[in-house]
Amino acid sequence: MTIPPRQKMIETMARLMQSQGYRNTGLNQVLAESGAPKGSLYHYFPGGKEALAIAALEHSTRLVAERMGALAASAASPRQGLIAVVEAFIFDLEQSSFQKGCPVATVTLEEAAQSPAIQQACARAFGLWLDVLAGYLNQHGIAHPEQRAESLVMALEGALILSRAQRDCAPLRRLVQSVPVMLPQEV
Repeated sequence: MTIPPRQKMIETMARLMQSQGYRNTGLNQVLAESGAPKGSLYHYFPGGKEALAIAALEHSTRLVAERMGALAASAASPRQGLIAVVEAFIFDLEQSSFQKGCPVATVTLEEAAQSPAIQQACARAFGLWLDVLAGYLNQHGIAHPEQRAESLVMALEGALILSRAQRDCAPLRRLVQSVPVMLPQEV
């Protein structure tokens, strides 16, 4: 099945921003790596790089949310579900030689203060992930699901940054070990 040029550009931009950030991702690089015709960029994204970045953030956000939900739902318990989510990030980070961290964090740090549209896309991304995790915890009768989901996302983002900076997933593995403390009750 042939992927339409618009979708190729979105997927390429998402992949590049995850590994090298917004500022280090050029439109010429996106076009070259996606194989999309040069004239198609502004046809599909009249707002240019910012519009493409927002579409890429939305794409990445959906993929991560779907993956979180599927991993958590397939686990035997809420603890195991949250551990599976963290372990998926460990796997991705190690498989990418520490190039692929959170698909939203780098862009948030780089551009949220500069672009209200990108800031809003990043806020929506984290909001969706929080909703997915809180909904999962709520389904299992876990007390304070929103607070616990927020604690997990905060810890996960920090552990991803530390792991990437140290080129070692030890911070993420310590997060796996602390899930029982973050989620002391099982239903």
